[in-house]
Amino acid sequence: MAGRNNVHFIRTTHARAVDVLAVAGKSLWRDCEPTFARIDELCGDGASRLFSEPNVKEQDGGRLIVAWFGAFDDDAKQMEALDRAMRARVASTLTARIEALRPALADRQIGETVAAMLNVADESSIVAVGENPVLTNWGTLPPEALSSQAAFARHNEKTVGAYLPFGISPRIPGQPWTVGGASPGAARMAPAQAAEPSHATGSPPQAQTNFIARPRRIAPWPLLAVSLVFATCLIYAAWPGNLLYPEALQAPKPASLVDNAEVNRNLEERIGKLKAELAKAACNADPSILGPKMSDPPKPAAAAGQPPPAPGSPQALVASLDAATVLVLAPLSGNTLSTGSGFFVDKQDILTNNHVVEGAGDTVFVASKALGRAVPAHVVAKAAASASGDPDFALLRVDDAPSGVKALQLSTAIGRLDSVVAGGFPGFVMSMDKTYRDIINGNTDGISNLEMVVTQGNVMAMPQDGTTKVITHSANISRGNSGGPLSDACGRAVGVNTFIILDGENAQKLNFSLSARDAIQFLSANGVAVTTADKPCVPAPLPAAGQPGPAQ
Repeated sequence: MAGRNNVHFIRTTHARAVDVLAVAGKSLWRDCEPTFARIDELCGDGASRLFSEPNVKEQDGGRLIVAWFGAFDDDAKQMEALDRAMRARVASTLTARIEALRPALADRQIGETVAAMLNVADESSIVAVGENPVLTNWGTLPPEALSSQAAFARHNEKTVGAYLPFGISPRIPGQPWTVGGASPGAARMAPAQAAEPSHATGSPPQAQTNFIARPRRIAPWPLLAVSLVFATCLIYAAWPGNLLYPEALQAPKPASLVDNAEVNRNLEERIGKLKAELAKAACNADPSILGPKMSDPPKPAAAAGQPPPAPGSPQALVASLDAATVLVLAPLSGNTLSTGSGFFVDKQDILTNNHVVEGAGDTVFVASKALGRAVPAHVVAKAAASASGDPDFALLRVDDAPSGVKALQLSTAIGRLDSVVAGGFPGFVMSMDKTYRDIINGNTDGISNLEMVVTQGNVMAMPQDGTTKVITHSANISRGNSGGPLSDACGRAVGVNTFIILDGENAQKLNFSLSARDAIQFLSANGVAVTTADKPCVPAPLPAAGQPGPAQ
């Protein structure tokens, strides 16, 4: 990755390589660092932070999976998800930050590149990270936007048009097409326009006319009358549906791997069906909606002649974590979905972080290979956290669980340099997995193929943060790991993965888990008696090469 402290994950998108614009035969997404550095040199330090940084993974057929990273540490939200006041502030900041790019747009070295970077794929490409506007999927255009100047203008009216300052336009390399930016007065109105993005009324290029005023001694009334007539014509021309562009043959829109709007619609529909069936008597519920009975989970076919993993082996540790760890799906308001991890502490109870389920209501869903399907889980208790390191726990409860589910013991016997393993479902990694994407879409048919991510490391420190203890370790975690187990080499949960700290100046990342001691206190306070172990971890020795493992 380039510099600029771009260490904070924003979102994952999908694109086609042919849709990424190129200048002088070079894709805008390739080697962005010199362009970002030149923007900061010309426009001031931090000006390039308007553009998030792409981390591209190429797939077959020219498809791209892109992870976007930025310099701002906060949750990313679509503009339409913001309240009116915040949307206005973010829109005003976006207009100001595009305005600050004028020196770069005029530069012979990168001017054409920066003008091309102002194109975005769609409305969702503009996100707010806190109150900082950030562009993702920049420098890309769908085929239909390239079909004609009118189509290019329409596309930009729906995306960046409402935020363009006077005289600034996105450009297509090699094309003279431009989009009329707002007038000097209209630029100040960008926040109000952004408050209702679906009704943006940026004037088309044909309706933008510049005048040079010459001082003359004339009576004011005729001038006012002419101005009024001219303003009426401009308003009529700019009003949607009055000034029609010639229709161009539309190229078919490429199918993306994941359509976020479709994902949310599918998920809402499935959640609605689940709730409706759960409200019925058990004998009347539709099994095709709820899936197979939890008492009869699908049994994975064991390889012929293959013995179970030896106790103390890495395979046994992973099997233990697989049987206990779940993916948590928490539907939020505004058609959004929070995902995280959790793990069983007894046959019915699951421990996770409060921030995973915060705002989700009384019921969420959990899924895992051991469960065999996605099942509803009731939010029984929460310990609200106000700052990193505070008790950040939530207790979920399922009505029943199949025999394949195994709870984890909790252990307080952990110290510096001890080996640890983090388990969970980080979205950045799991987005590459088809089973995970299907589950997010509401299709759990392939859930038997769902595999969590495991990372290994060592305990670095165990600082006491007020009344709570945190475990600093080197087992890599990221967004989506929250609530998952931090296990010792014996398969006991010694912590709950909760947060990370990124030090951009020193290019360092620290991973933090809340200690099992505090988790036990939270569970005990909510009536859950868990199995604990306080003896140091001494994994069973592995059999020597060529020797049989212990009898099972």
